[in-house]
Amino acid sequence: MQTIDGEQYFEVRDFKTIPEMLSQSVALFSDMTAVRYRLTPTSEPVSISYKQLAEDVNNLLNFLRSLNSQPLRIAVVGENSYHWILAYLAAVSGAGLIIPLDRMLPPEEIKQLLTRSEANVVFYDAAFFQVFSDDFDSENRLPPTRVCMRSGRLKQEEQQQLQTLINDDNGKTNHLDLDQVLSSLWPVAEATLPTIDPNALMALLFTSGTTSNSKGVMLSQTNVCADIKGIAGMVQLKPGIRMLSILPLHHTFENTCGLLMALYVGASINICDGLRYIQKNMQEYEIEMIIGVPAVFENFHQKIMDTLRKKGKEKLIRRLRGPVRGLRKIGIDLRRKLFKQILDAFGGALYLGICGAAPIDPEIISFFDDIGVRILQGYGLTETSPVVAGCNSKIFVPGTVGRPVSNMTVAIDSDNPGEPGEILVRGPIVMLGYYQDDLATEETIDKDGWFHTGDIGVLNPRYRCISITGRKKSMIVLKSGKKVFPEEVEYLFNQFDFIRESLVWGDQDEKGDVVVSAKFVLDEHTLAEKHGLKPEDHGVQKLIDQMIRDVNAKMPSFKSIKQHVFSFQDMVKTTTLKIKRQIEIDKLKELMNKQKLRWRELTGKNLDSLAKEDNSGQKSESQNDKGTKNSEAGVQDDKKD
Repeated sequence: MQTIDGEQYFEVRDFKTIPEMLSQSVALFSDMTAVRYRLTPTSEPVSISYKQLAEDVNNLLNFLRSLNSQPLRIAVVGENSYHWILAYLAAVSGAGLIIPLDRMLPPEEIKQLLTRSEANVVFYDAAFFQVFSDDFDSENRLPPTRVCMRSGRLKQEEQQQLQTLINDDNGKTNHLDLDQVLSSLWPVAEATLPTIDPNALMALLFTSGTTSNSKGVMLSQTNVCADIKGIAGMVQLKPGIRMLSILPLHHTFENTCGLLMALYVGASINICDGLRYIQKNMQEYEIEMIIGVPAVFENFHQKIMDTLRKKGKEKLIRRLRGPVRGLRKIGIDLRRKLFKQILDAFGGALYLGICGAAPIDPEIISFFDDIGVRILQGYGLTETSPVVAGCNSKIFVPGTVGRPVSNMTVAIDSDNPGEPGEILVRGPIVMLGYYQDDLATEETIDKDGWFHTGDIGVLNPRYRCISITGRKKSMIVLKSGKKVFPEEVEYLFNQFDFIRESLVWGDQDEKGDVVVSAKFVLDEHTLAEKHGLKPEDHGVQKLIDQMIRDVNAKMPSFKSIKQHVFSFQDMVKTTTLKIKRQIEIDKLKELMNKQKLRWRELTGKNLDSLAKEDNSGQKSESQNDKGTKNSEAGVQDDKKD
C-alpha cells in the first residue's frame, strides 16, 4: 500500500461547527458582501452583508425552534438562491437535520426521498408549488410544515392559492411563505440555543440514482468542518473574492466549496441567474473565481477557440503561449496584458477556477494557465464531505488531482510505485455511514477506518500527485487477467472533434471471451462544418473506423476496441453530468434482444436508425391492433343499430 499525507501550507482558524465558523466570519467581514442575487434574471441585484446574513439566519433559526415538531428533519429543494442558503444555514445552526434534495428529480422521487428521510419540514422553491400544495399522499408522506421560497416568482393565481393555504388552519398541514417568516422578528426560545454535538448527524445527502438504490450519506459537523479547514490549509483565497455560484447547492462539491468555504474566507457569493447567463453574470459582477464541472470550462474553452478561429488569431495565440510561459520562468508575467481581450469576454477579472466531479482534459487546464487563469483540478466524493485531494496554491500538475487536503491520508491499494490501485481515504472527512444501511457501511469503511472509494488511481512517484484512472466497478478484466480502465480509453476518443462523448465497456461474446466495446455520440454540427458529412453518409463510418485504428495503435493490443456502435443522441447522465454506464449498456442489450441481433451484425451501426426501425415496427403493430379493435367496435355498433 502506498500512502500520502496532506500538508498544511497556510494558517487556518480553528472551529468545530459551522455556526462557530460563520460567527467568526461575521466578526471579521461584517460589512462586506456575503451574497448577491436576483429574484429573476431581469430584477435588480440584491446585496446581503455578512451581518445581515447572520441576522436572517438567526431569525429563521428562532422560527424553526418555535415549531412544535422536535427534532426537526428539514429538507430543502430548489434552485440556488439566498433563501436556499438561509434554510441550510439555519438548519445546521441548531434547528435540526438538513436534507438537501436534487431539484432535477421527478416529483414522485422527491416525495419518496422525503418519506425515506422522515422529513417533517420542507423548504421548496416556487417552481415546486403545485407539488407541495397537495394534501397528504397515502404512499409518500409529504412533510406537514411546508415553506415556500421565493414566492415572488409564483403566478398571481398561485400566490392567492398560497395565501389560502397559509390561512387554512386544518390541523394537517402548516403552509408558510419564507418572505413573510423573515419579515417578522421571532423571539429567542426560552431555552438557550442547544449545544451542537460536532460528531452527531448533521446532513443527509442522497447519492444519484433511483430512490430505491440511492444511498443516504450521513455527514457530521466534524466531517464538513474538517474539509473546510483542509481546503483552507492548501488553497489561499483573499477576503472579498468574487465567486459565481453555478453548480447546484444540494451537491456537496458546491455546498462545501462554493458556500461554506466561501463564507469561511469572506468571499462574495454571486448567484448565477441560470446557465444561459453565466457570461453576462461574470461580466457584470466582475467574477474572479468559478467552481465548476469540466463541462463549464470546456464550454469556455470552446467559445474562445471559436472566436479566435473566426478572427484568424488561433495560430497567433498558439505561437504566443510558449514564449509567455518562458518569460514566467524568469519572473516576467505578461499574460493578463497580452490576452486581455480574451479575458475581458469573461469579465476581465477571472483568475481562478476549481474543477471537480469528473476528469478534464489537461490541455484545457494548460491553455487557461497560459492566458492567466489557473484551474485547480480536485477529487472527492459525497462520502468524504467531499474534497479528498486537489492541486493547490503550492502544487500544480495538470492531469492530476494533486495531493490530499491537509490532515488527511490517502492510500493507493497497490505495493508497487506507479501501479494503479483502489483509492482509500482515512481521516475526519470520512462520513458517519450510510443511512439505515449498516451492511453497505461495513462494506465501504473497513475495520482500520479506511474508506474504499471504488476509484482506481496512481500515485505519481515524481510529483507525489494522484491521478484518477477509472472506477473499480467499470474496470474490464480480460480472460488473460489483464485490466482495462474504460475512462483512459474514452479520454483518447474524446480528443476527436466530432466525438461529443464515448462509453467503453467489456462485453462477453458467444465463446465467453470479454471483448472491449464502445459507443460513440457524434457531433452532427462538427461533422457537417469540418468534415462535410451528413449523419446518413457512408463517410461517417469511414471516419469512425479511422479513429478507432488511430486510438488502437496508441494502446497495447489487449485494450483495442473490437466492436462499436454510434449515435447522435446524448447518453443518460446524472445531474453532475456523469454517464450512467449500466443504464446505457442495458439499453443497448435490450435493443439487441428485441431485434435479435448479435454484435457482429450490430457493430458499426447507427443506433438512431435502428431505434427508428424498432419504433416503426411497434407503431405498425399497434396500428394493426387498433384496426382490429376498431373493427370489433364497428360490429358491436352495427348490432346496436
